[in-house]
Amino acid sequence: MGHFRLFLLMISEKVEWCEVAQMGGLGSGLRSKTVTWPTVEGCLTLDVNPLARAVGGLGRPASGRVDWAGQAAGSMTCIGFRVEPAAGGGPILRLCYAVTLAGRETQPVNLPVRLQTTHPQFGGVRWWFTCPLAIDGRPCNRRVGKLHLPPGAAYFGCRGCHGLTYRSRRVQSQSTA
Repeated sequence: MGHFRLFLLMISEKVEWCEVAQMGGLGSGLRSKTVTWPTVEGCLTLDVNPLARAVGGLGRPASGRVDWAGQAAGSMTCIGFRVEPAAGGGPILRLCYAVTLAGRETQPVNLPVRLQTTHPQFGGVRWWFTCPLAIDGRPCNRRVGKLHLPPGAAYFGCRGCHGLTYRSRRVQSQSTA
């Protein structure tokens, strides 16, 4: 098995949050308050396409490391990965990294992520992650191209599970303000 080094430069230099004002209905008595949502731009993002290209396809055993640039990565700037065969399904991508949550000790994380493929109309193979998170005890299992690790989270997951939005979706244009 080869060792590959892959650089993903998808991180902004700082953690970004967007603000949106919410107001109650007429006569509800609620005052305007600001609610923030974490954005994709402030997360560590793992994209399946560069990963698949770096290891020559994800259908065979491989291992390597993914490095991030920028301050959004915090103290975790790289993760190790292994692609392993799985009985009765697609291969498993095992992510190995350590996180420090809210001032506690550093915890090692060994996160298995099931991989899926589709076959585009004009040939070839397209790789996908299967979201490894569970919400309210129900596995997400969404087929996604990117997994995200927001600040303060321990596990990579899809946008839906982490409640992430894009900064551009939450910024009001000057003409509507």
